[in-house]
Amino acid sequence: MFQKWNNLTHSSRRIYEFRLKYIMGPLQRIAARTPWVDTELIKDYYKRLDQLYGRWLPESSVLDIGCGPGNLSKEFCHNHGAKFYVGADYSSGMAKDAKISHPRFNFICADTTQLPFGNSTFDIVHSTRLFHHLNPEIRAKAILEQLRVSKRAVILEDLFGFEQSLWRLPHMAYYMLADGSYYRYSLKEWELFLPSVNAEILEYYHTDDRIIQGRCSYWVITKRQ
Repeated sequence: MFQKWNNLTHSSRRIYEFRLKYIMGPLQRIAARTPWVDTELIKDYYKRLDQLYGRWLPESSVLDIGCGPGNLSKEFCHNHGAKFYVGADYSSGMAKDAKISHPRFNFICADTTQLPFGNSTFDIVHSTRLFHHLNPEIRAKAILEQLRVSKRAVILEDLFGFEQSLWRLPHMAYYMLADGSYYRYSLKEWELFLPSVNAEILEYYHTDDRIIQGRCSYWVITKRQ
């Protein structure tokens, strides 16, 4: 049921933006009124993420997996100096809408576990808010594919969940109902998982794990030699 809801809400830009505005938006505004949200921490995170892109993207070819409506295409190329950008999304409708909105860039429909590119095709492979939409059974294959087609590094940006605590189940239930996403991995799960797929962690950063909304993290990984 949740996977069907997830597929529906990400099937086109129009439906995706409707979900953000009328479903996620009101719930996020309610959460923002609680003491478990720190807007300064979130602002600092995005500042650091912008600096990360500034270090890794200049003069790089970039594959952006789970690109959605393609909004990062201009940011990566115009703001951060990427020389080439390809956006890939599992939804053919989303890839089509991205091309309409950003005709100067390339967008394709592709399965993250079977990318239609050769080894080391792109300098940087990037995904943002992708992995919490993937069933854990295919997570390893998805990361291995990203590592395979990357030359320099893979940048993973995502939301993370709670460890075993009272907040874990209601946090998962909220996002499954509102977002259709499958599971938000905890920081500890990421730290254990990435080395298990022979990935070397080059750098990472995350917001405070005590807050409820804005639990963001990024990881820069490469193939372990």
